[in-house]
Amino acid sequence: MRQKAYAQAMRVIACALMAWQVWTMWYIASHEAVGVKWSCDLAGGCASDQLASVSAMLGIAFAVFLGLLSARYLHRAAPGAMIALSAVASVAGWYDALAEGQVERTTVTSFHVLLPLGDFAVSQWLTFTWSVAGVGCLAAWWGAAVSLRRTAGLRRLSRRYRTADAVLEGWQSVGRKSGEVTVVFDDEDGVRHEVPAVVDRVALRRDVLAVYDADRPGDPALTRVAVPHRKLLRLT
Repeated sequence: MRQKAYAQAMRVIACALMAWQVWTMWYIASHEAVGVKWSCDLAGGCASDQLASVSAMLGIAFAVFLGLLSARYLHRAAPGAMIALSAVASVAGWYDALAEGQVERTTVTSFHVLLPLGDFAVSQWLTFTWSVAGVGCLAAWWGAAVSLRRTAGLRRLSRRYRTADAVLEGWQSVGRKSGEVTVVFDDEDGVRHEVPAVVDRVALRRDVLAVYDADRPGDPALTRVAVPHRKLLRLT
């Protein structure tokens, strides 16, 4: 138990440090964008030894790693959250550059991600990054809603409900992605129950849990099937 708690603490610390790295890289990418100097050769290749020229690319790499690391907690909200974090960090960099007098809203500059995205005014970059942040937030909310439904997250937080390993038997399609099954599980007293339920097709290929009412474990109206999130990275 102590080892598991230690592993969880290390994961949380790692997520916090990686989030700081993502924020820093995207902040630098926008804050220092106007000052990036490029050296180009006759063959058309350009390079720069300034961190701001590659910070967005590093920010993408760090965001991907953070998404995998934090998926245990954020589930399907992780991709949207990474997009929103990166975009907001860029917005902060633009606003600080404005406040420090490095640029004005009409200043035209390029913004390098994997490749230069073109020359636009700072006000246009702000509009673009705010839009990306909004899309990221919407994607995160949608992902969170899907994950909460599939994992029965809110129900499992209640002391009224218990969980048990379950087996799904039978399948009768009621739609493109869902069907009726019989959920077989043993409650905390060792009593076996067979309860009808409607589940997503993906549950047939995964280990599942029965989330049931402790006082009425055989009630179909109070029983849900939870599909636990797969662990992408393990720290144990």
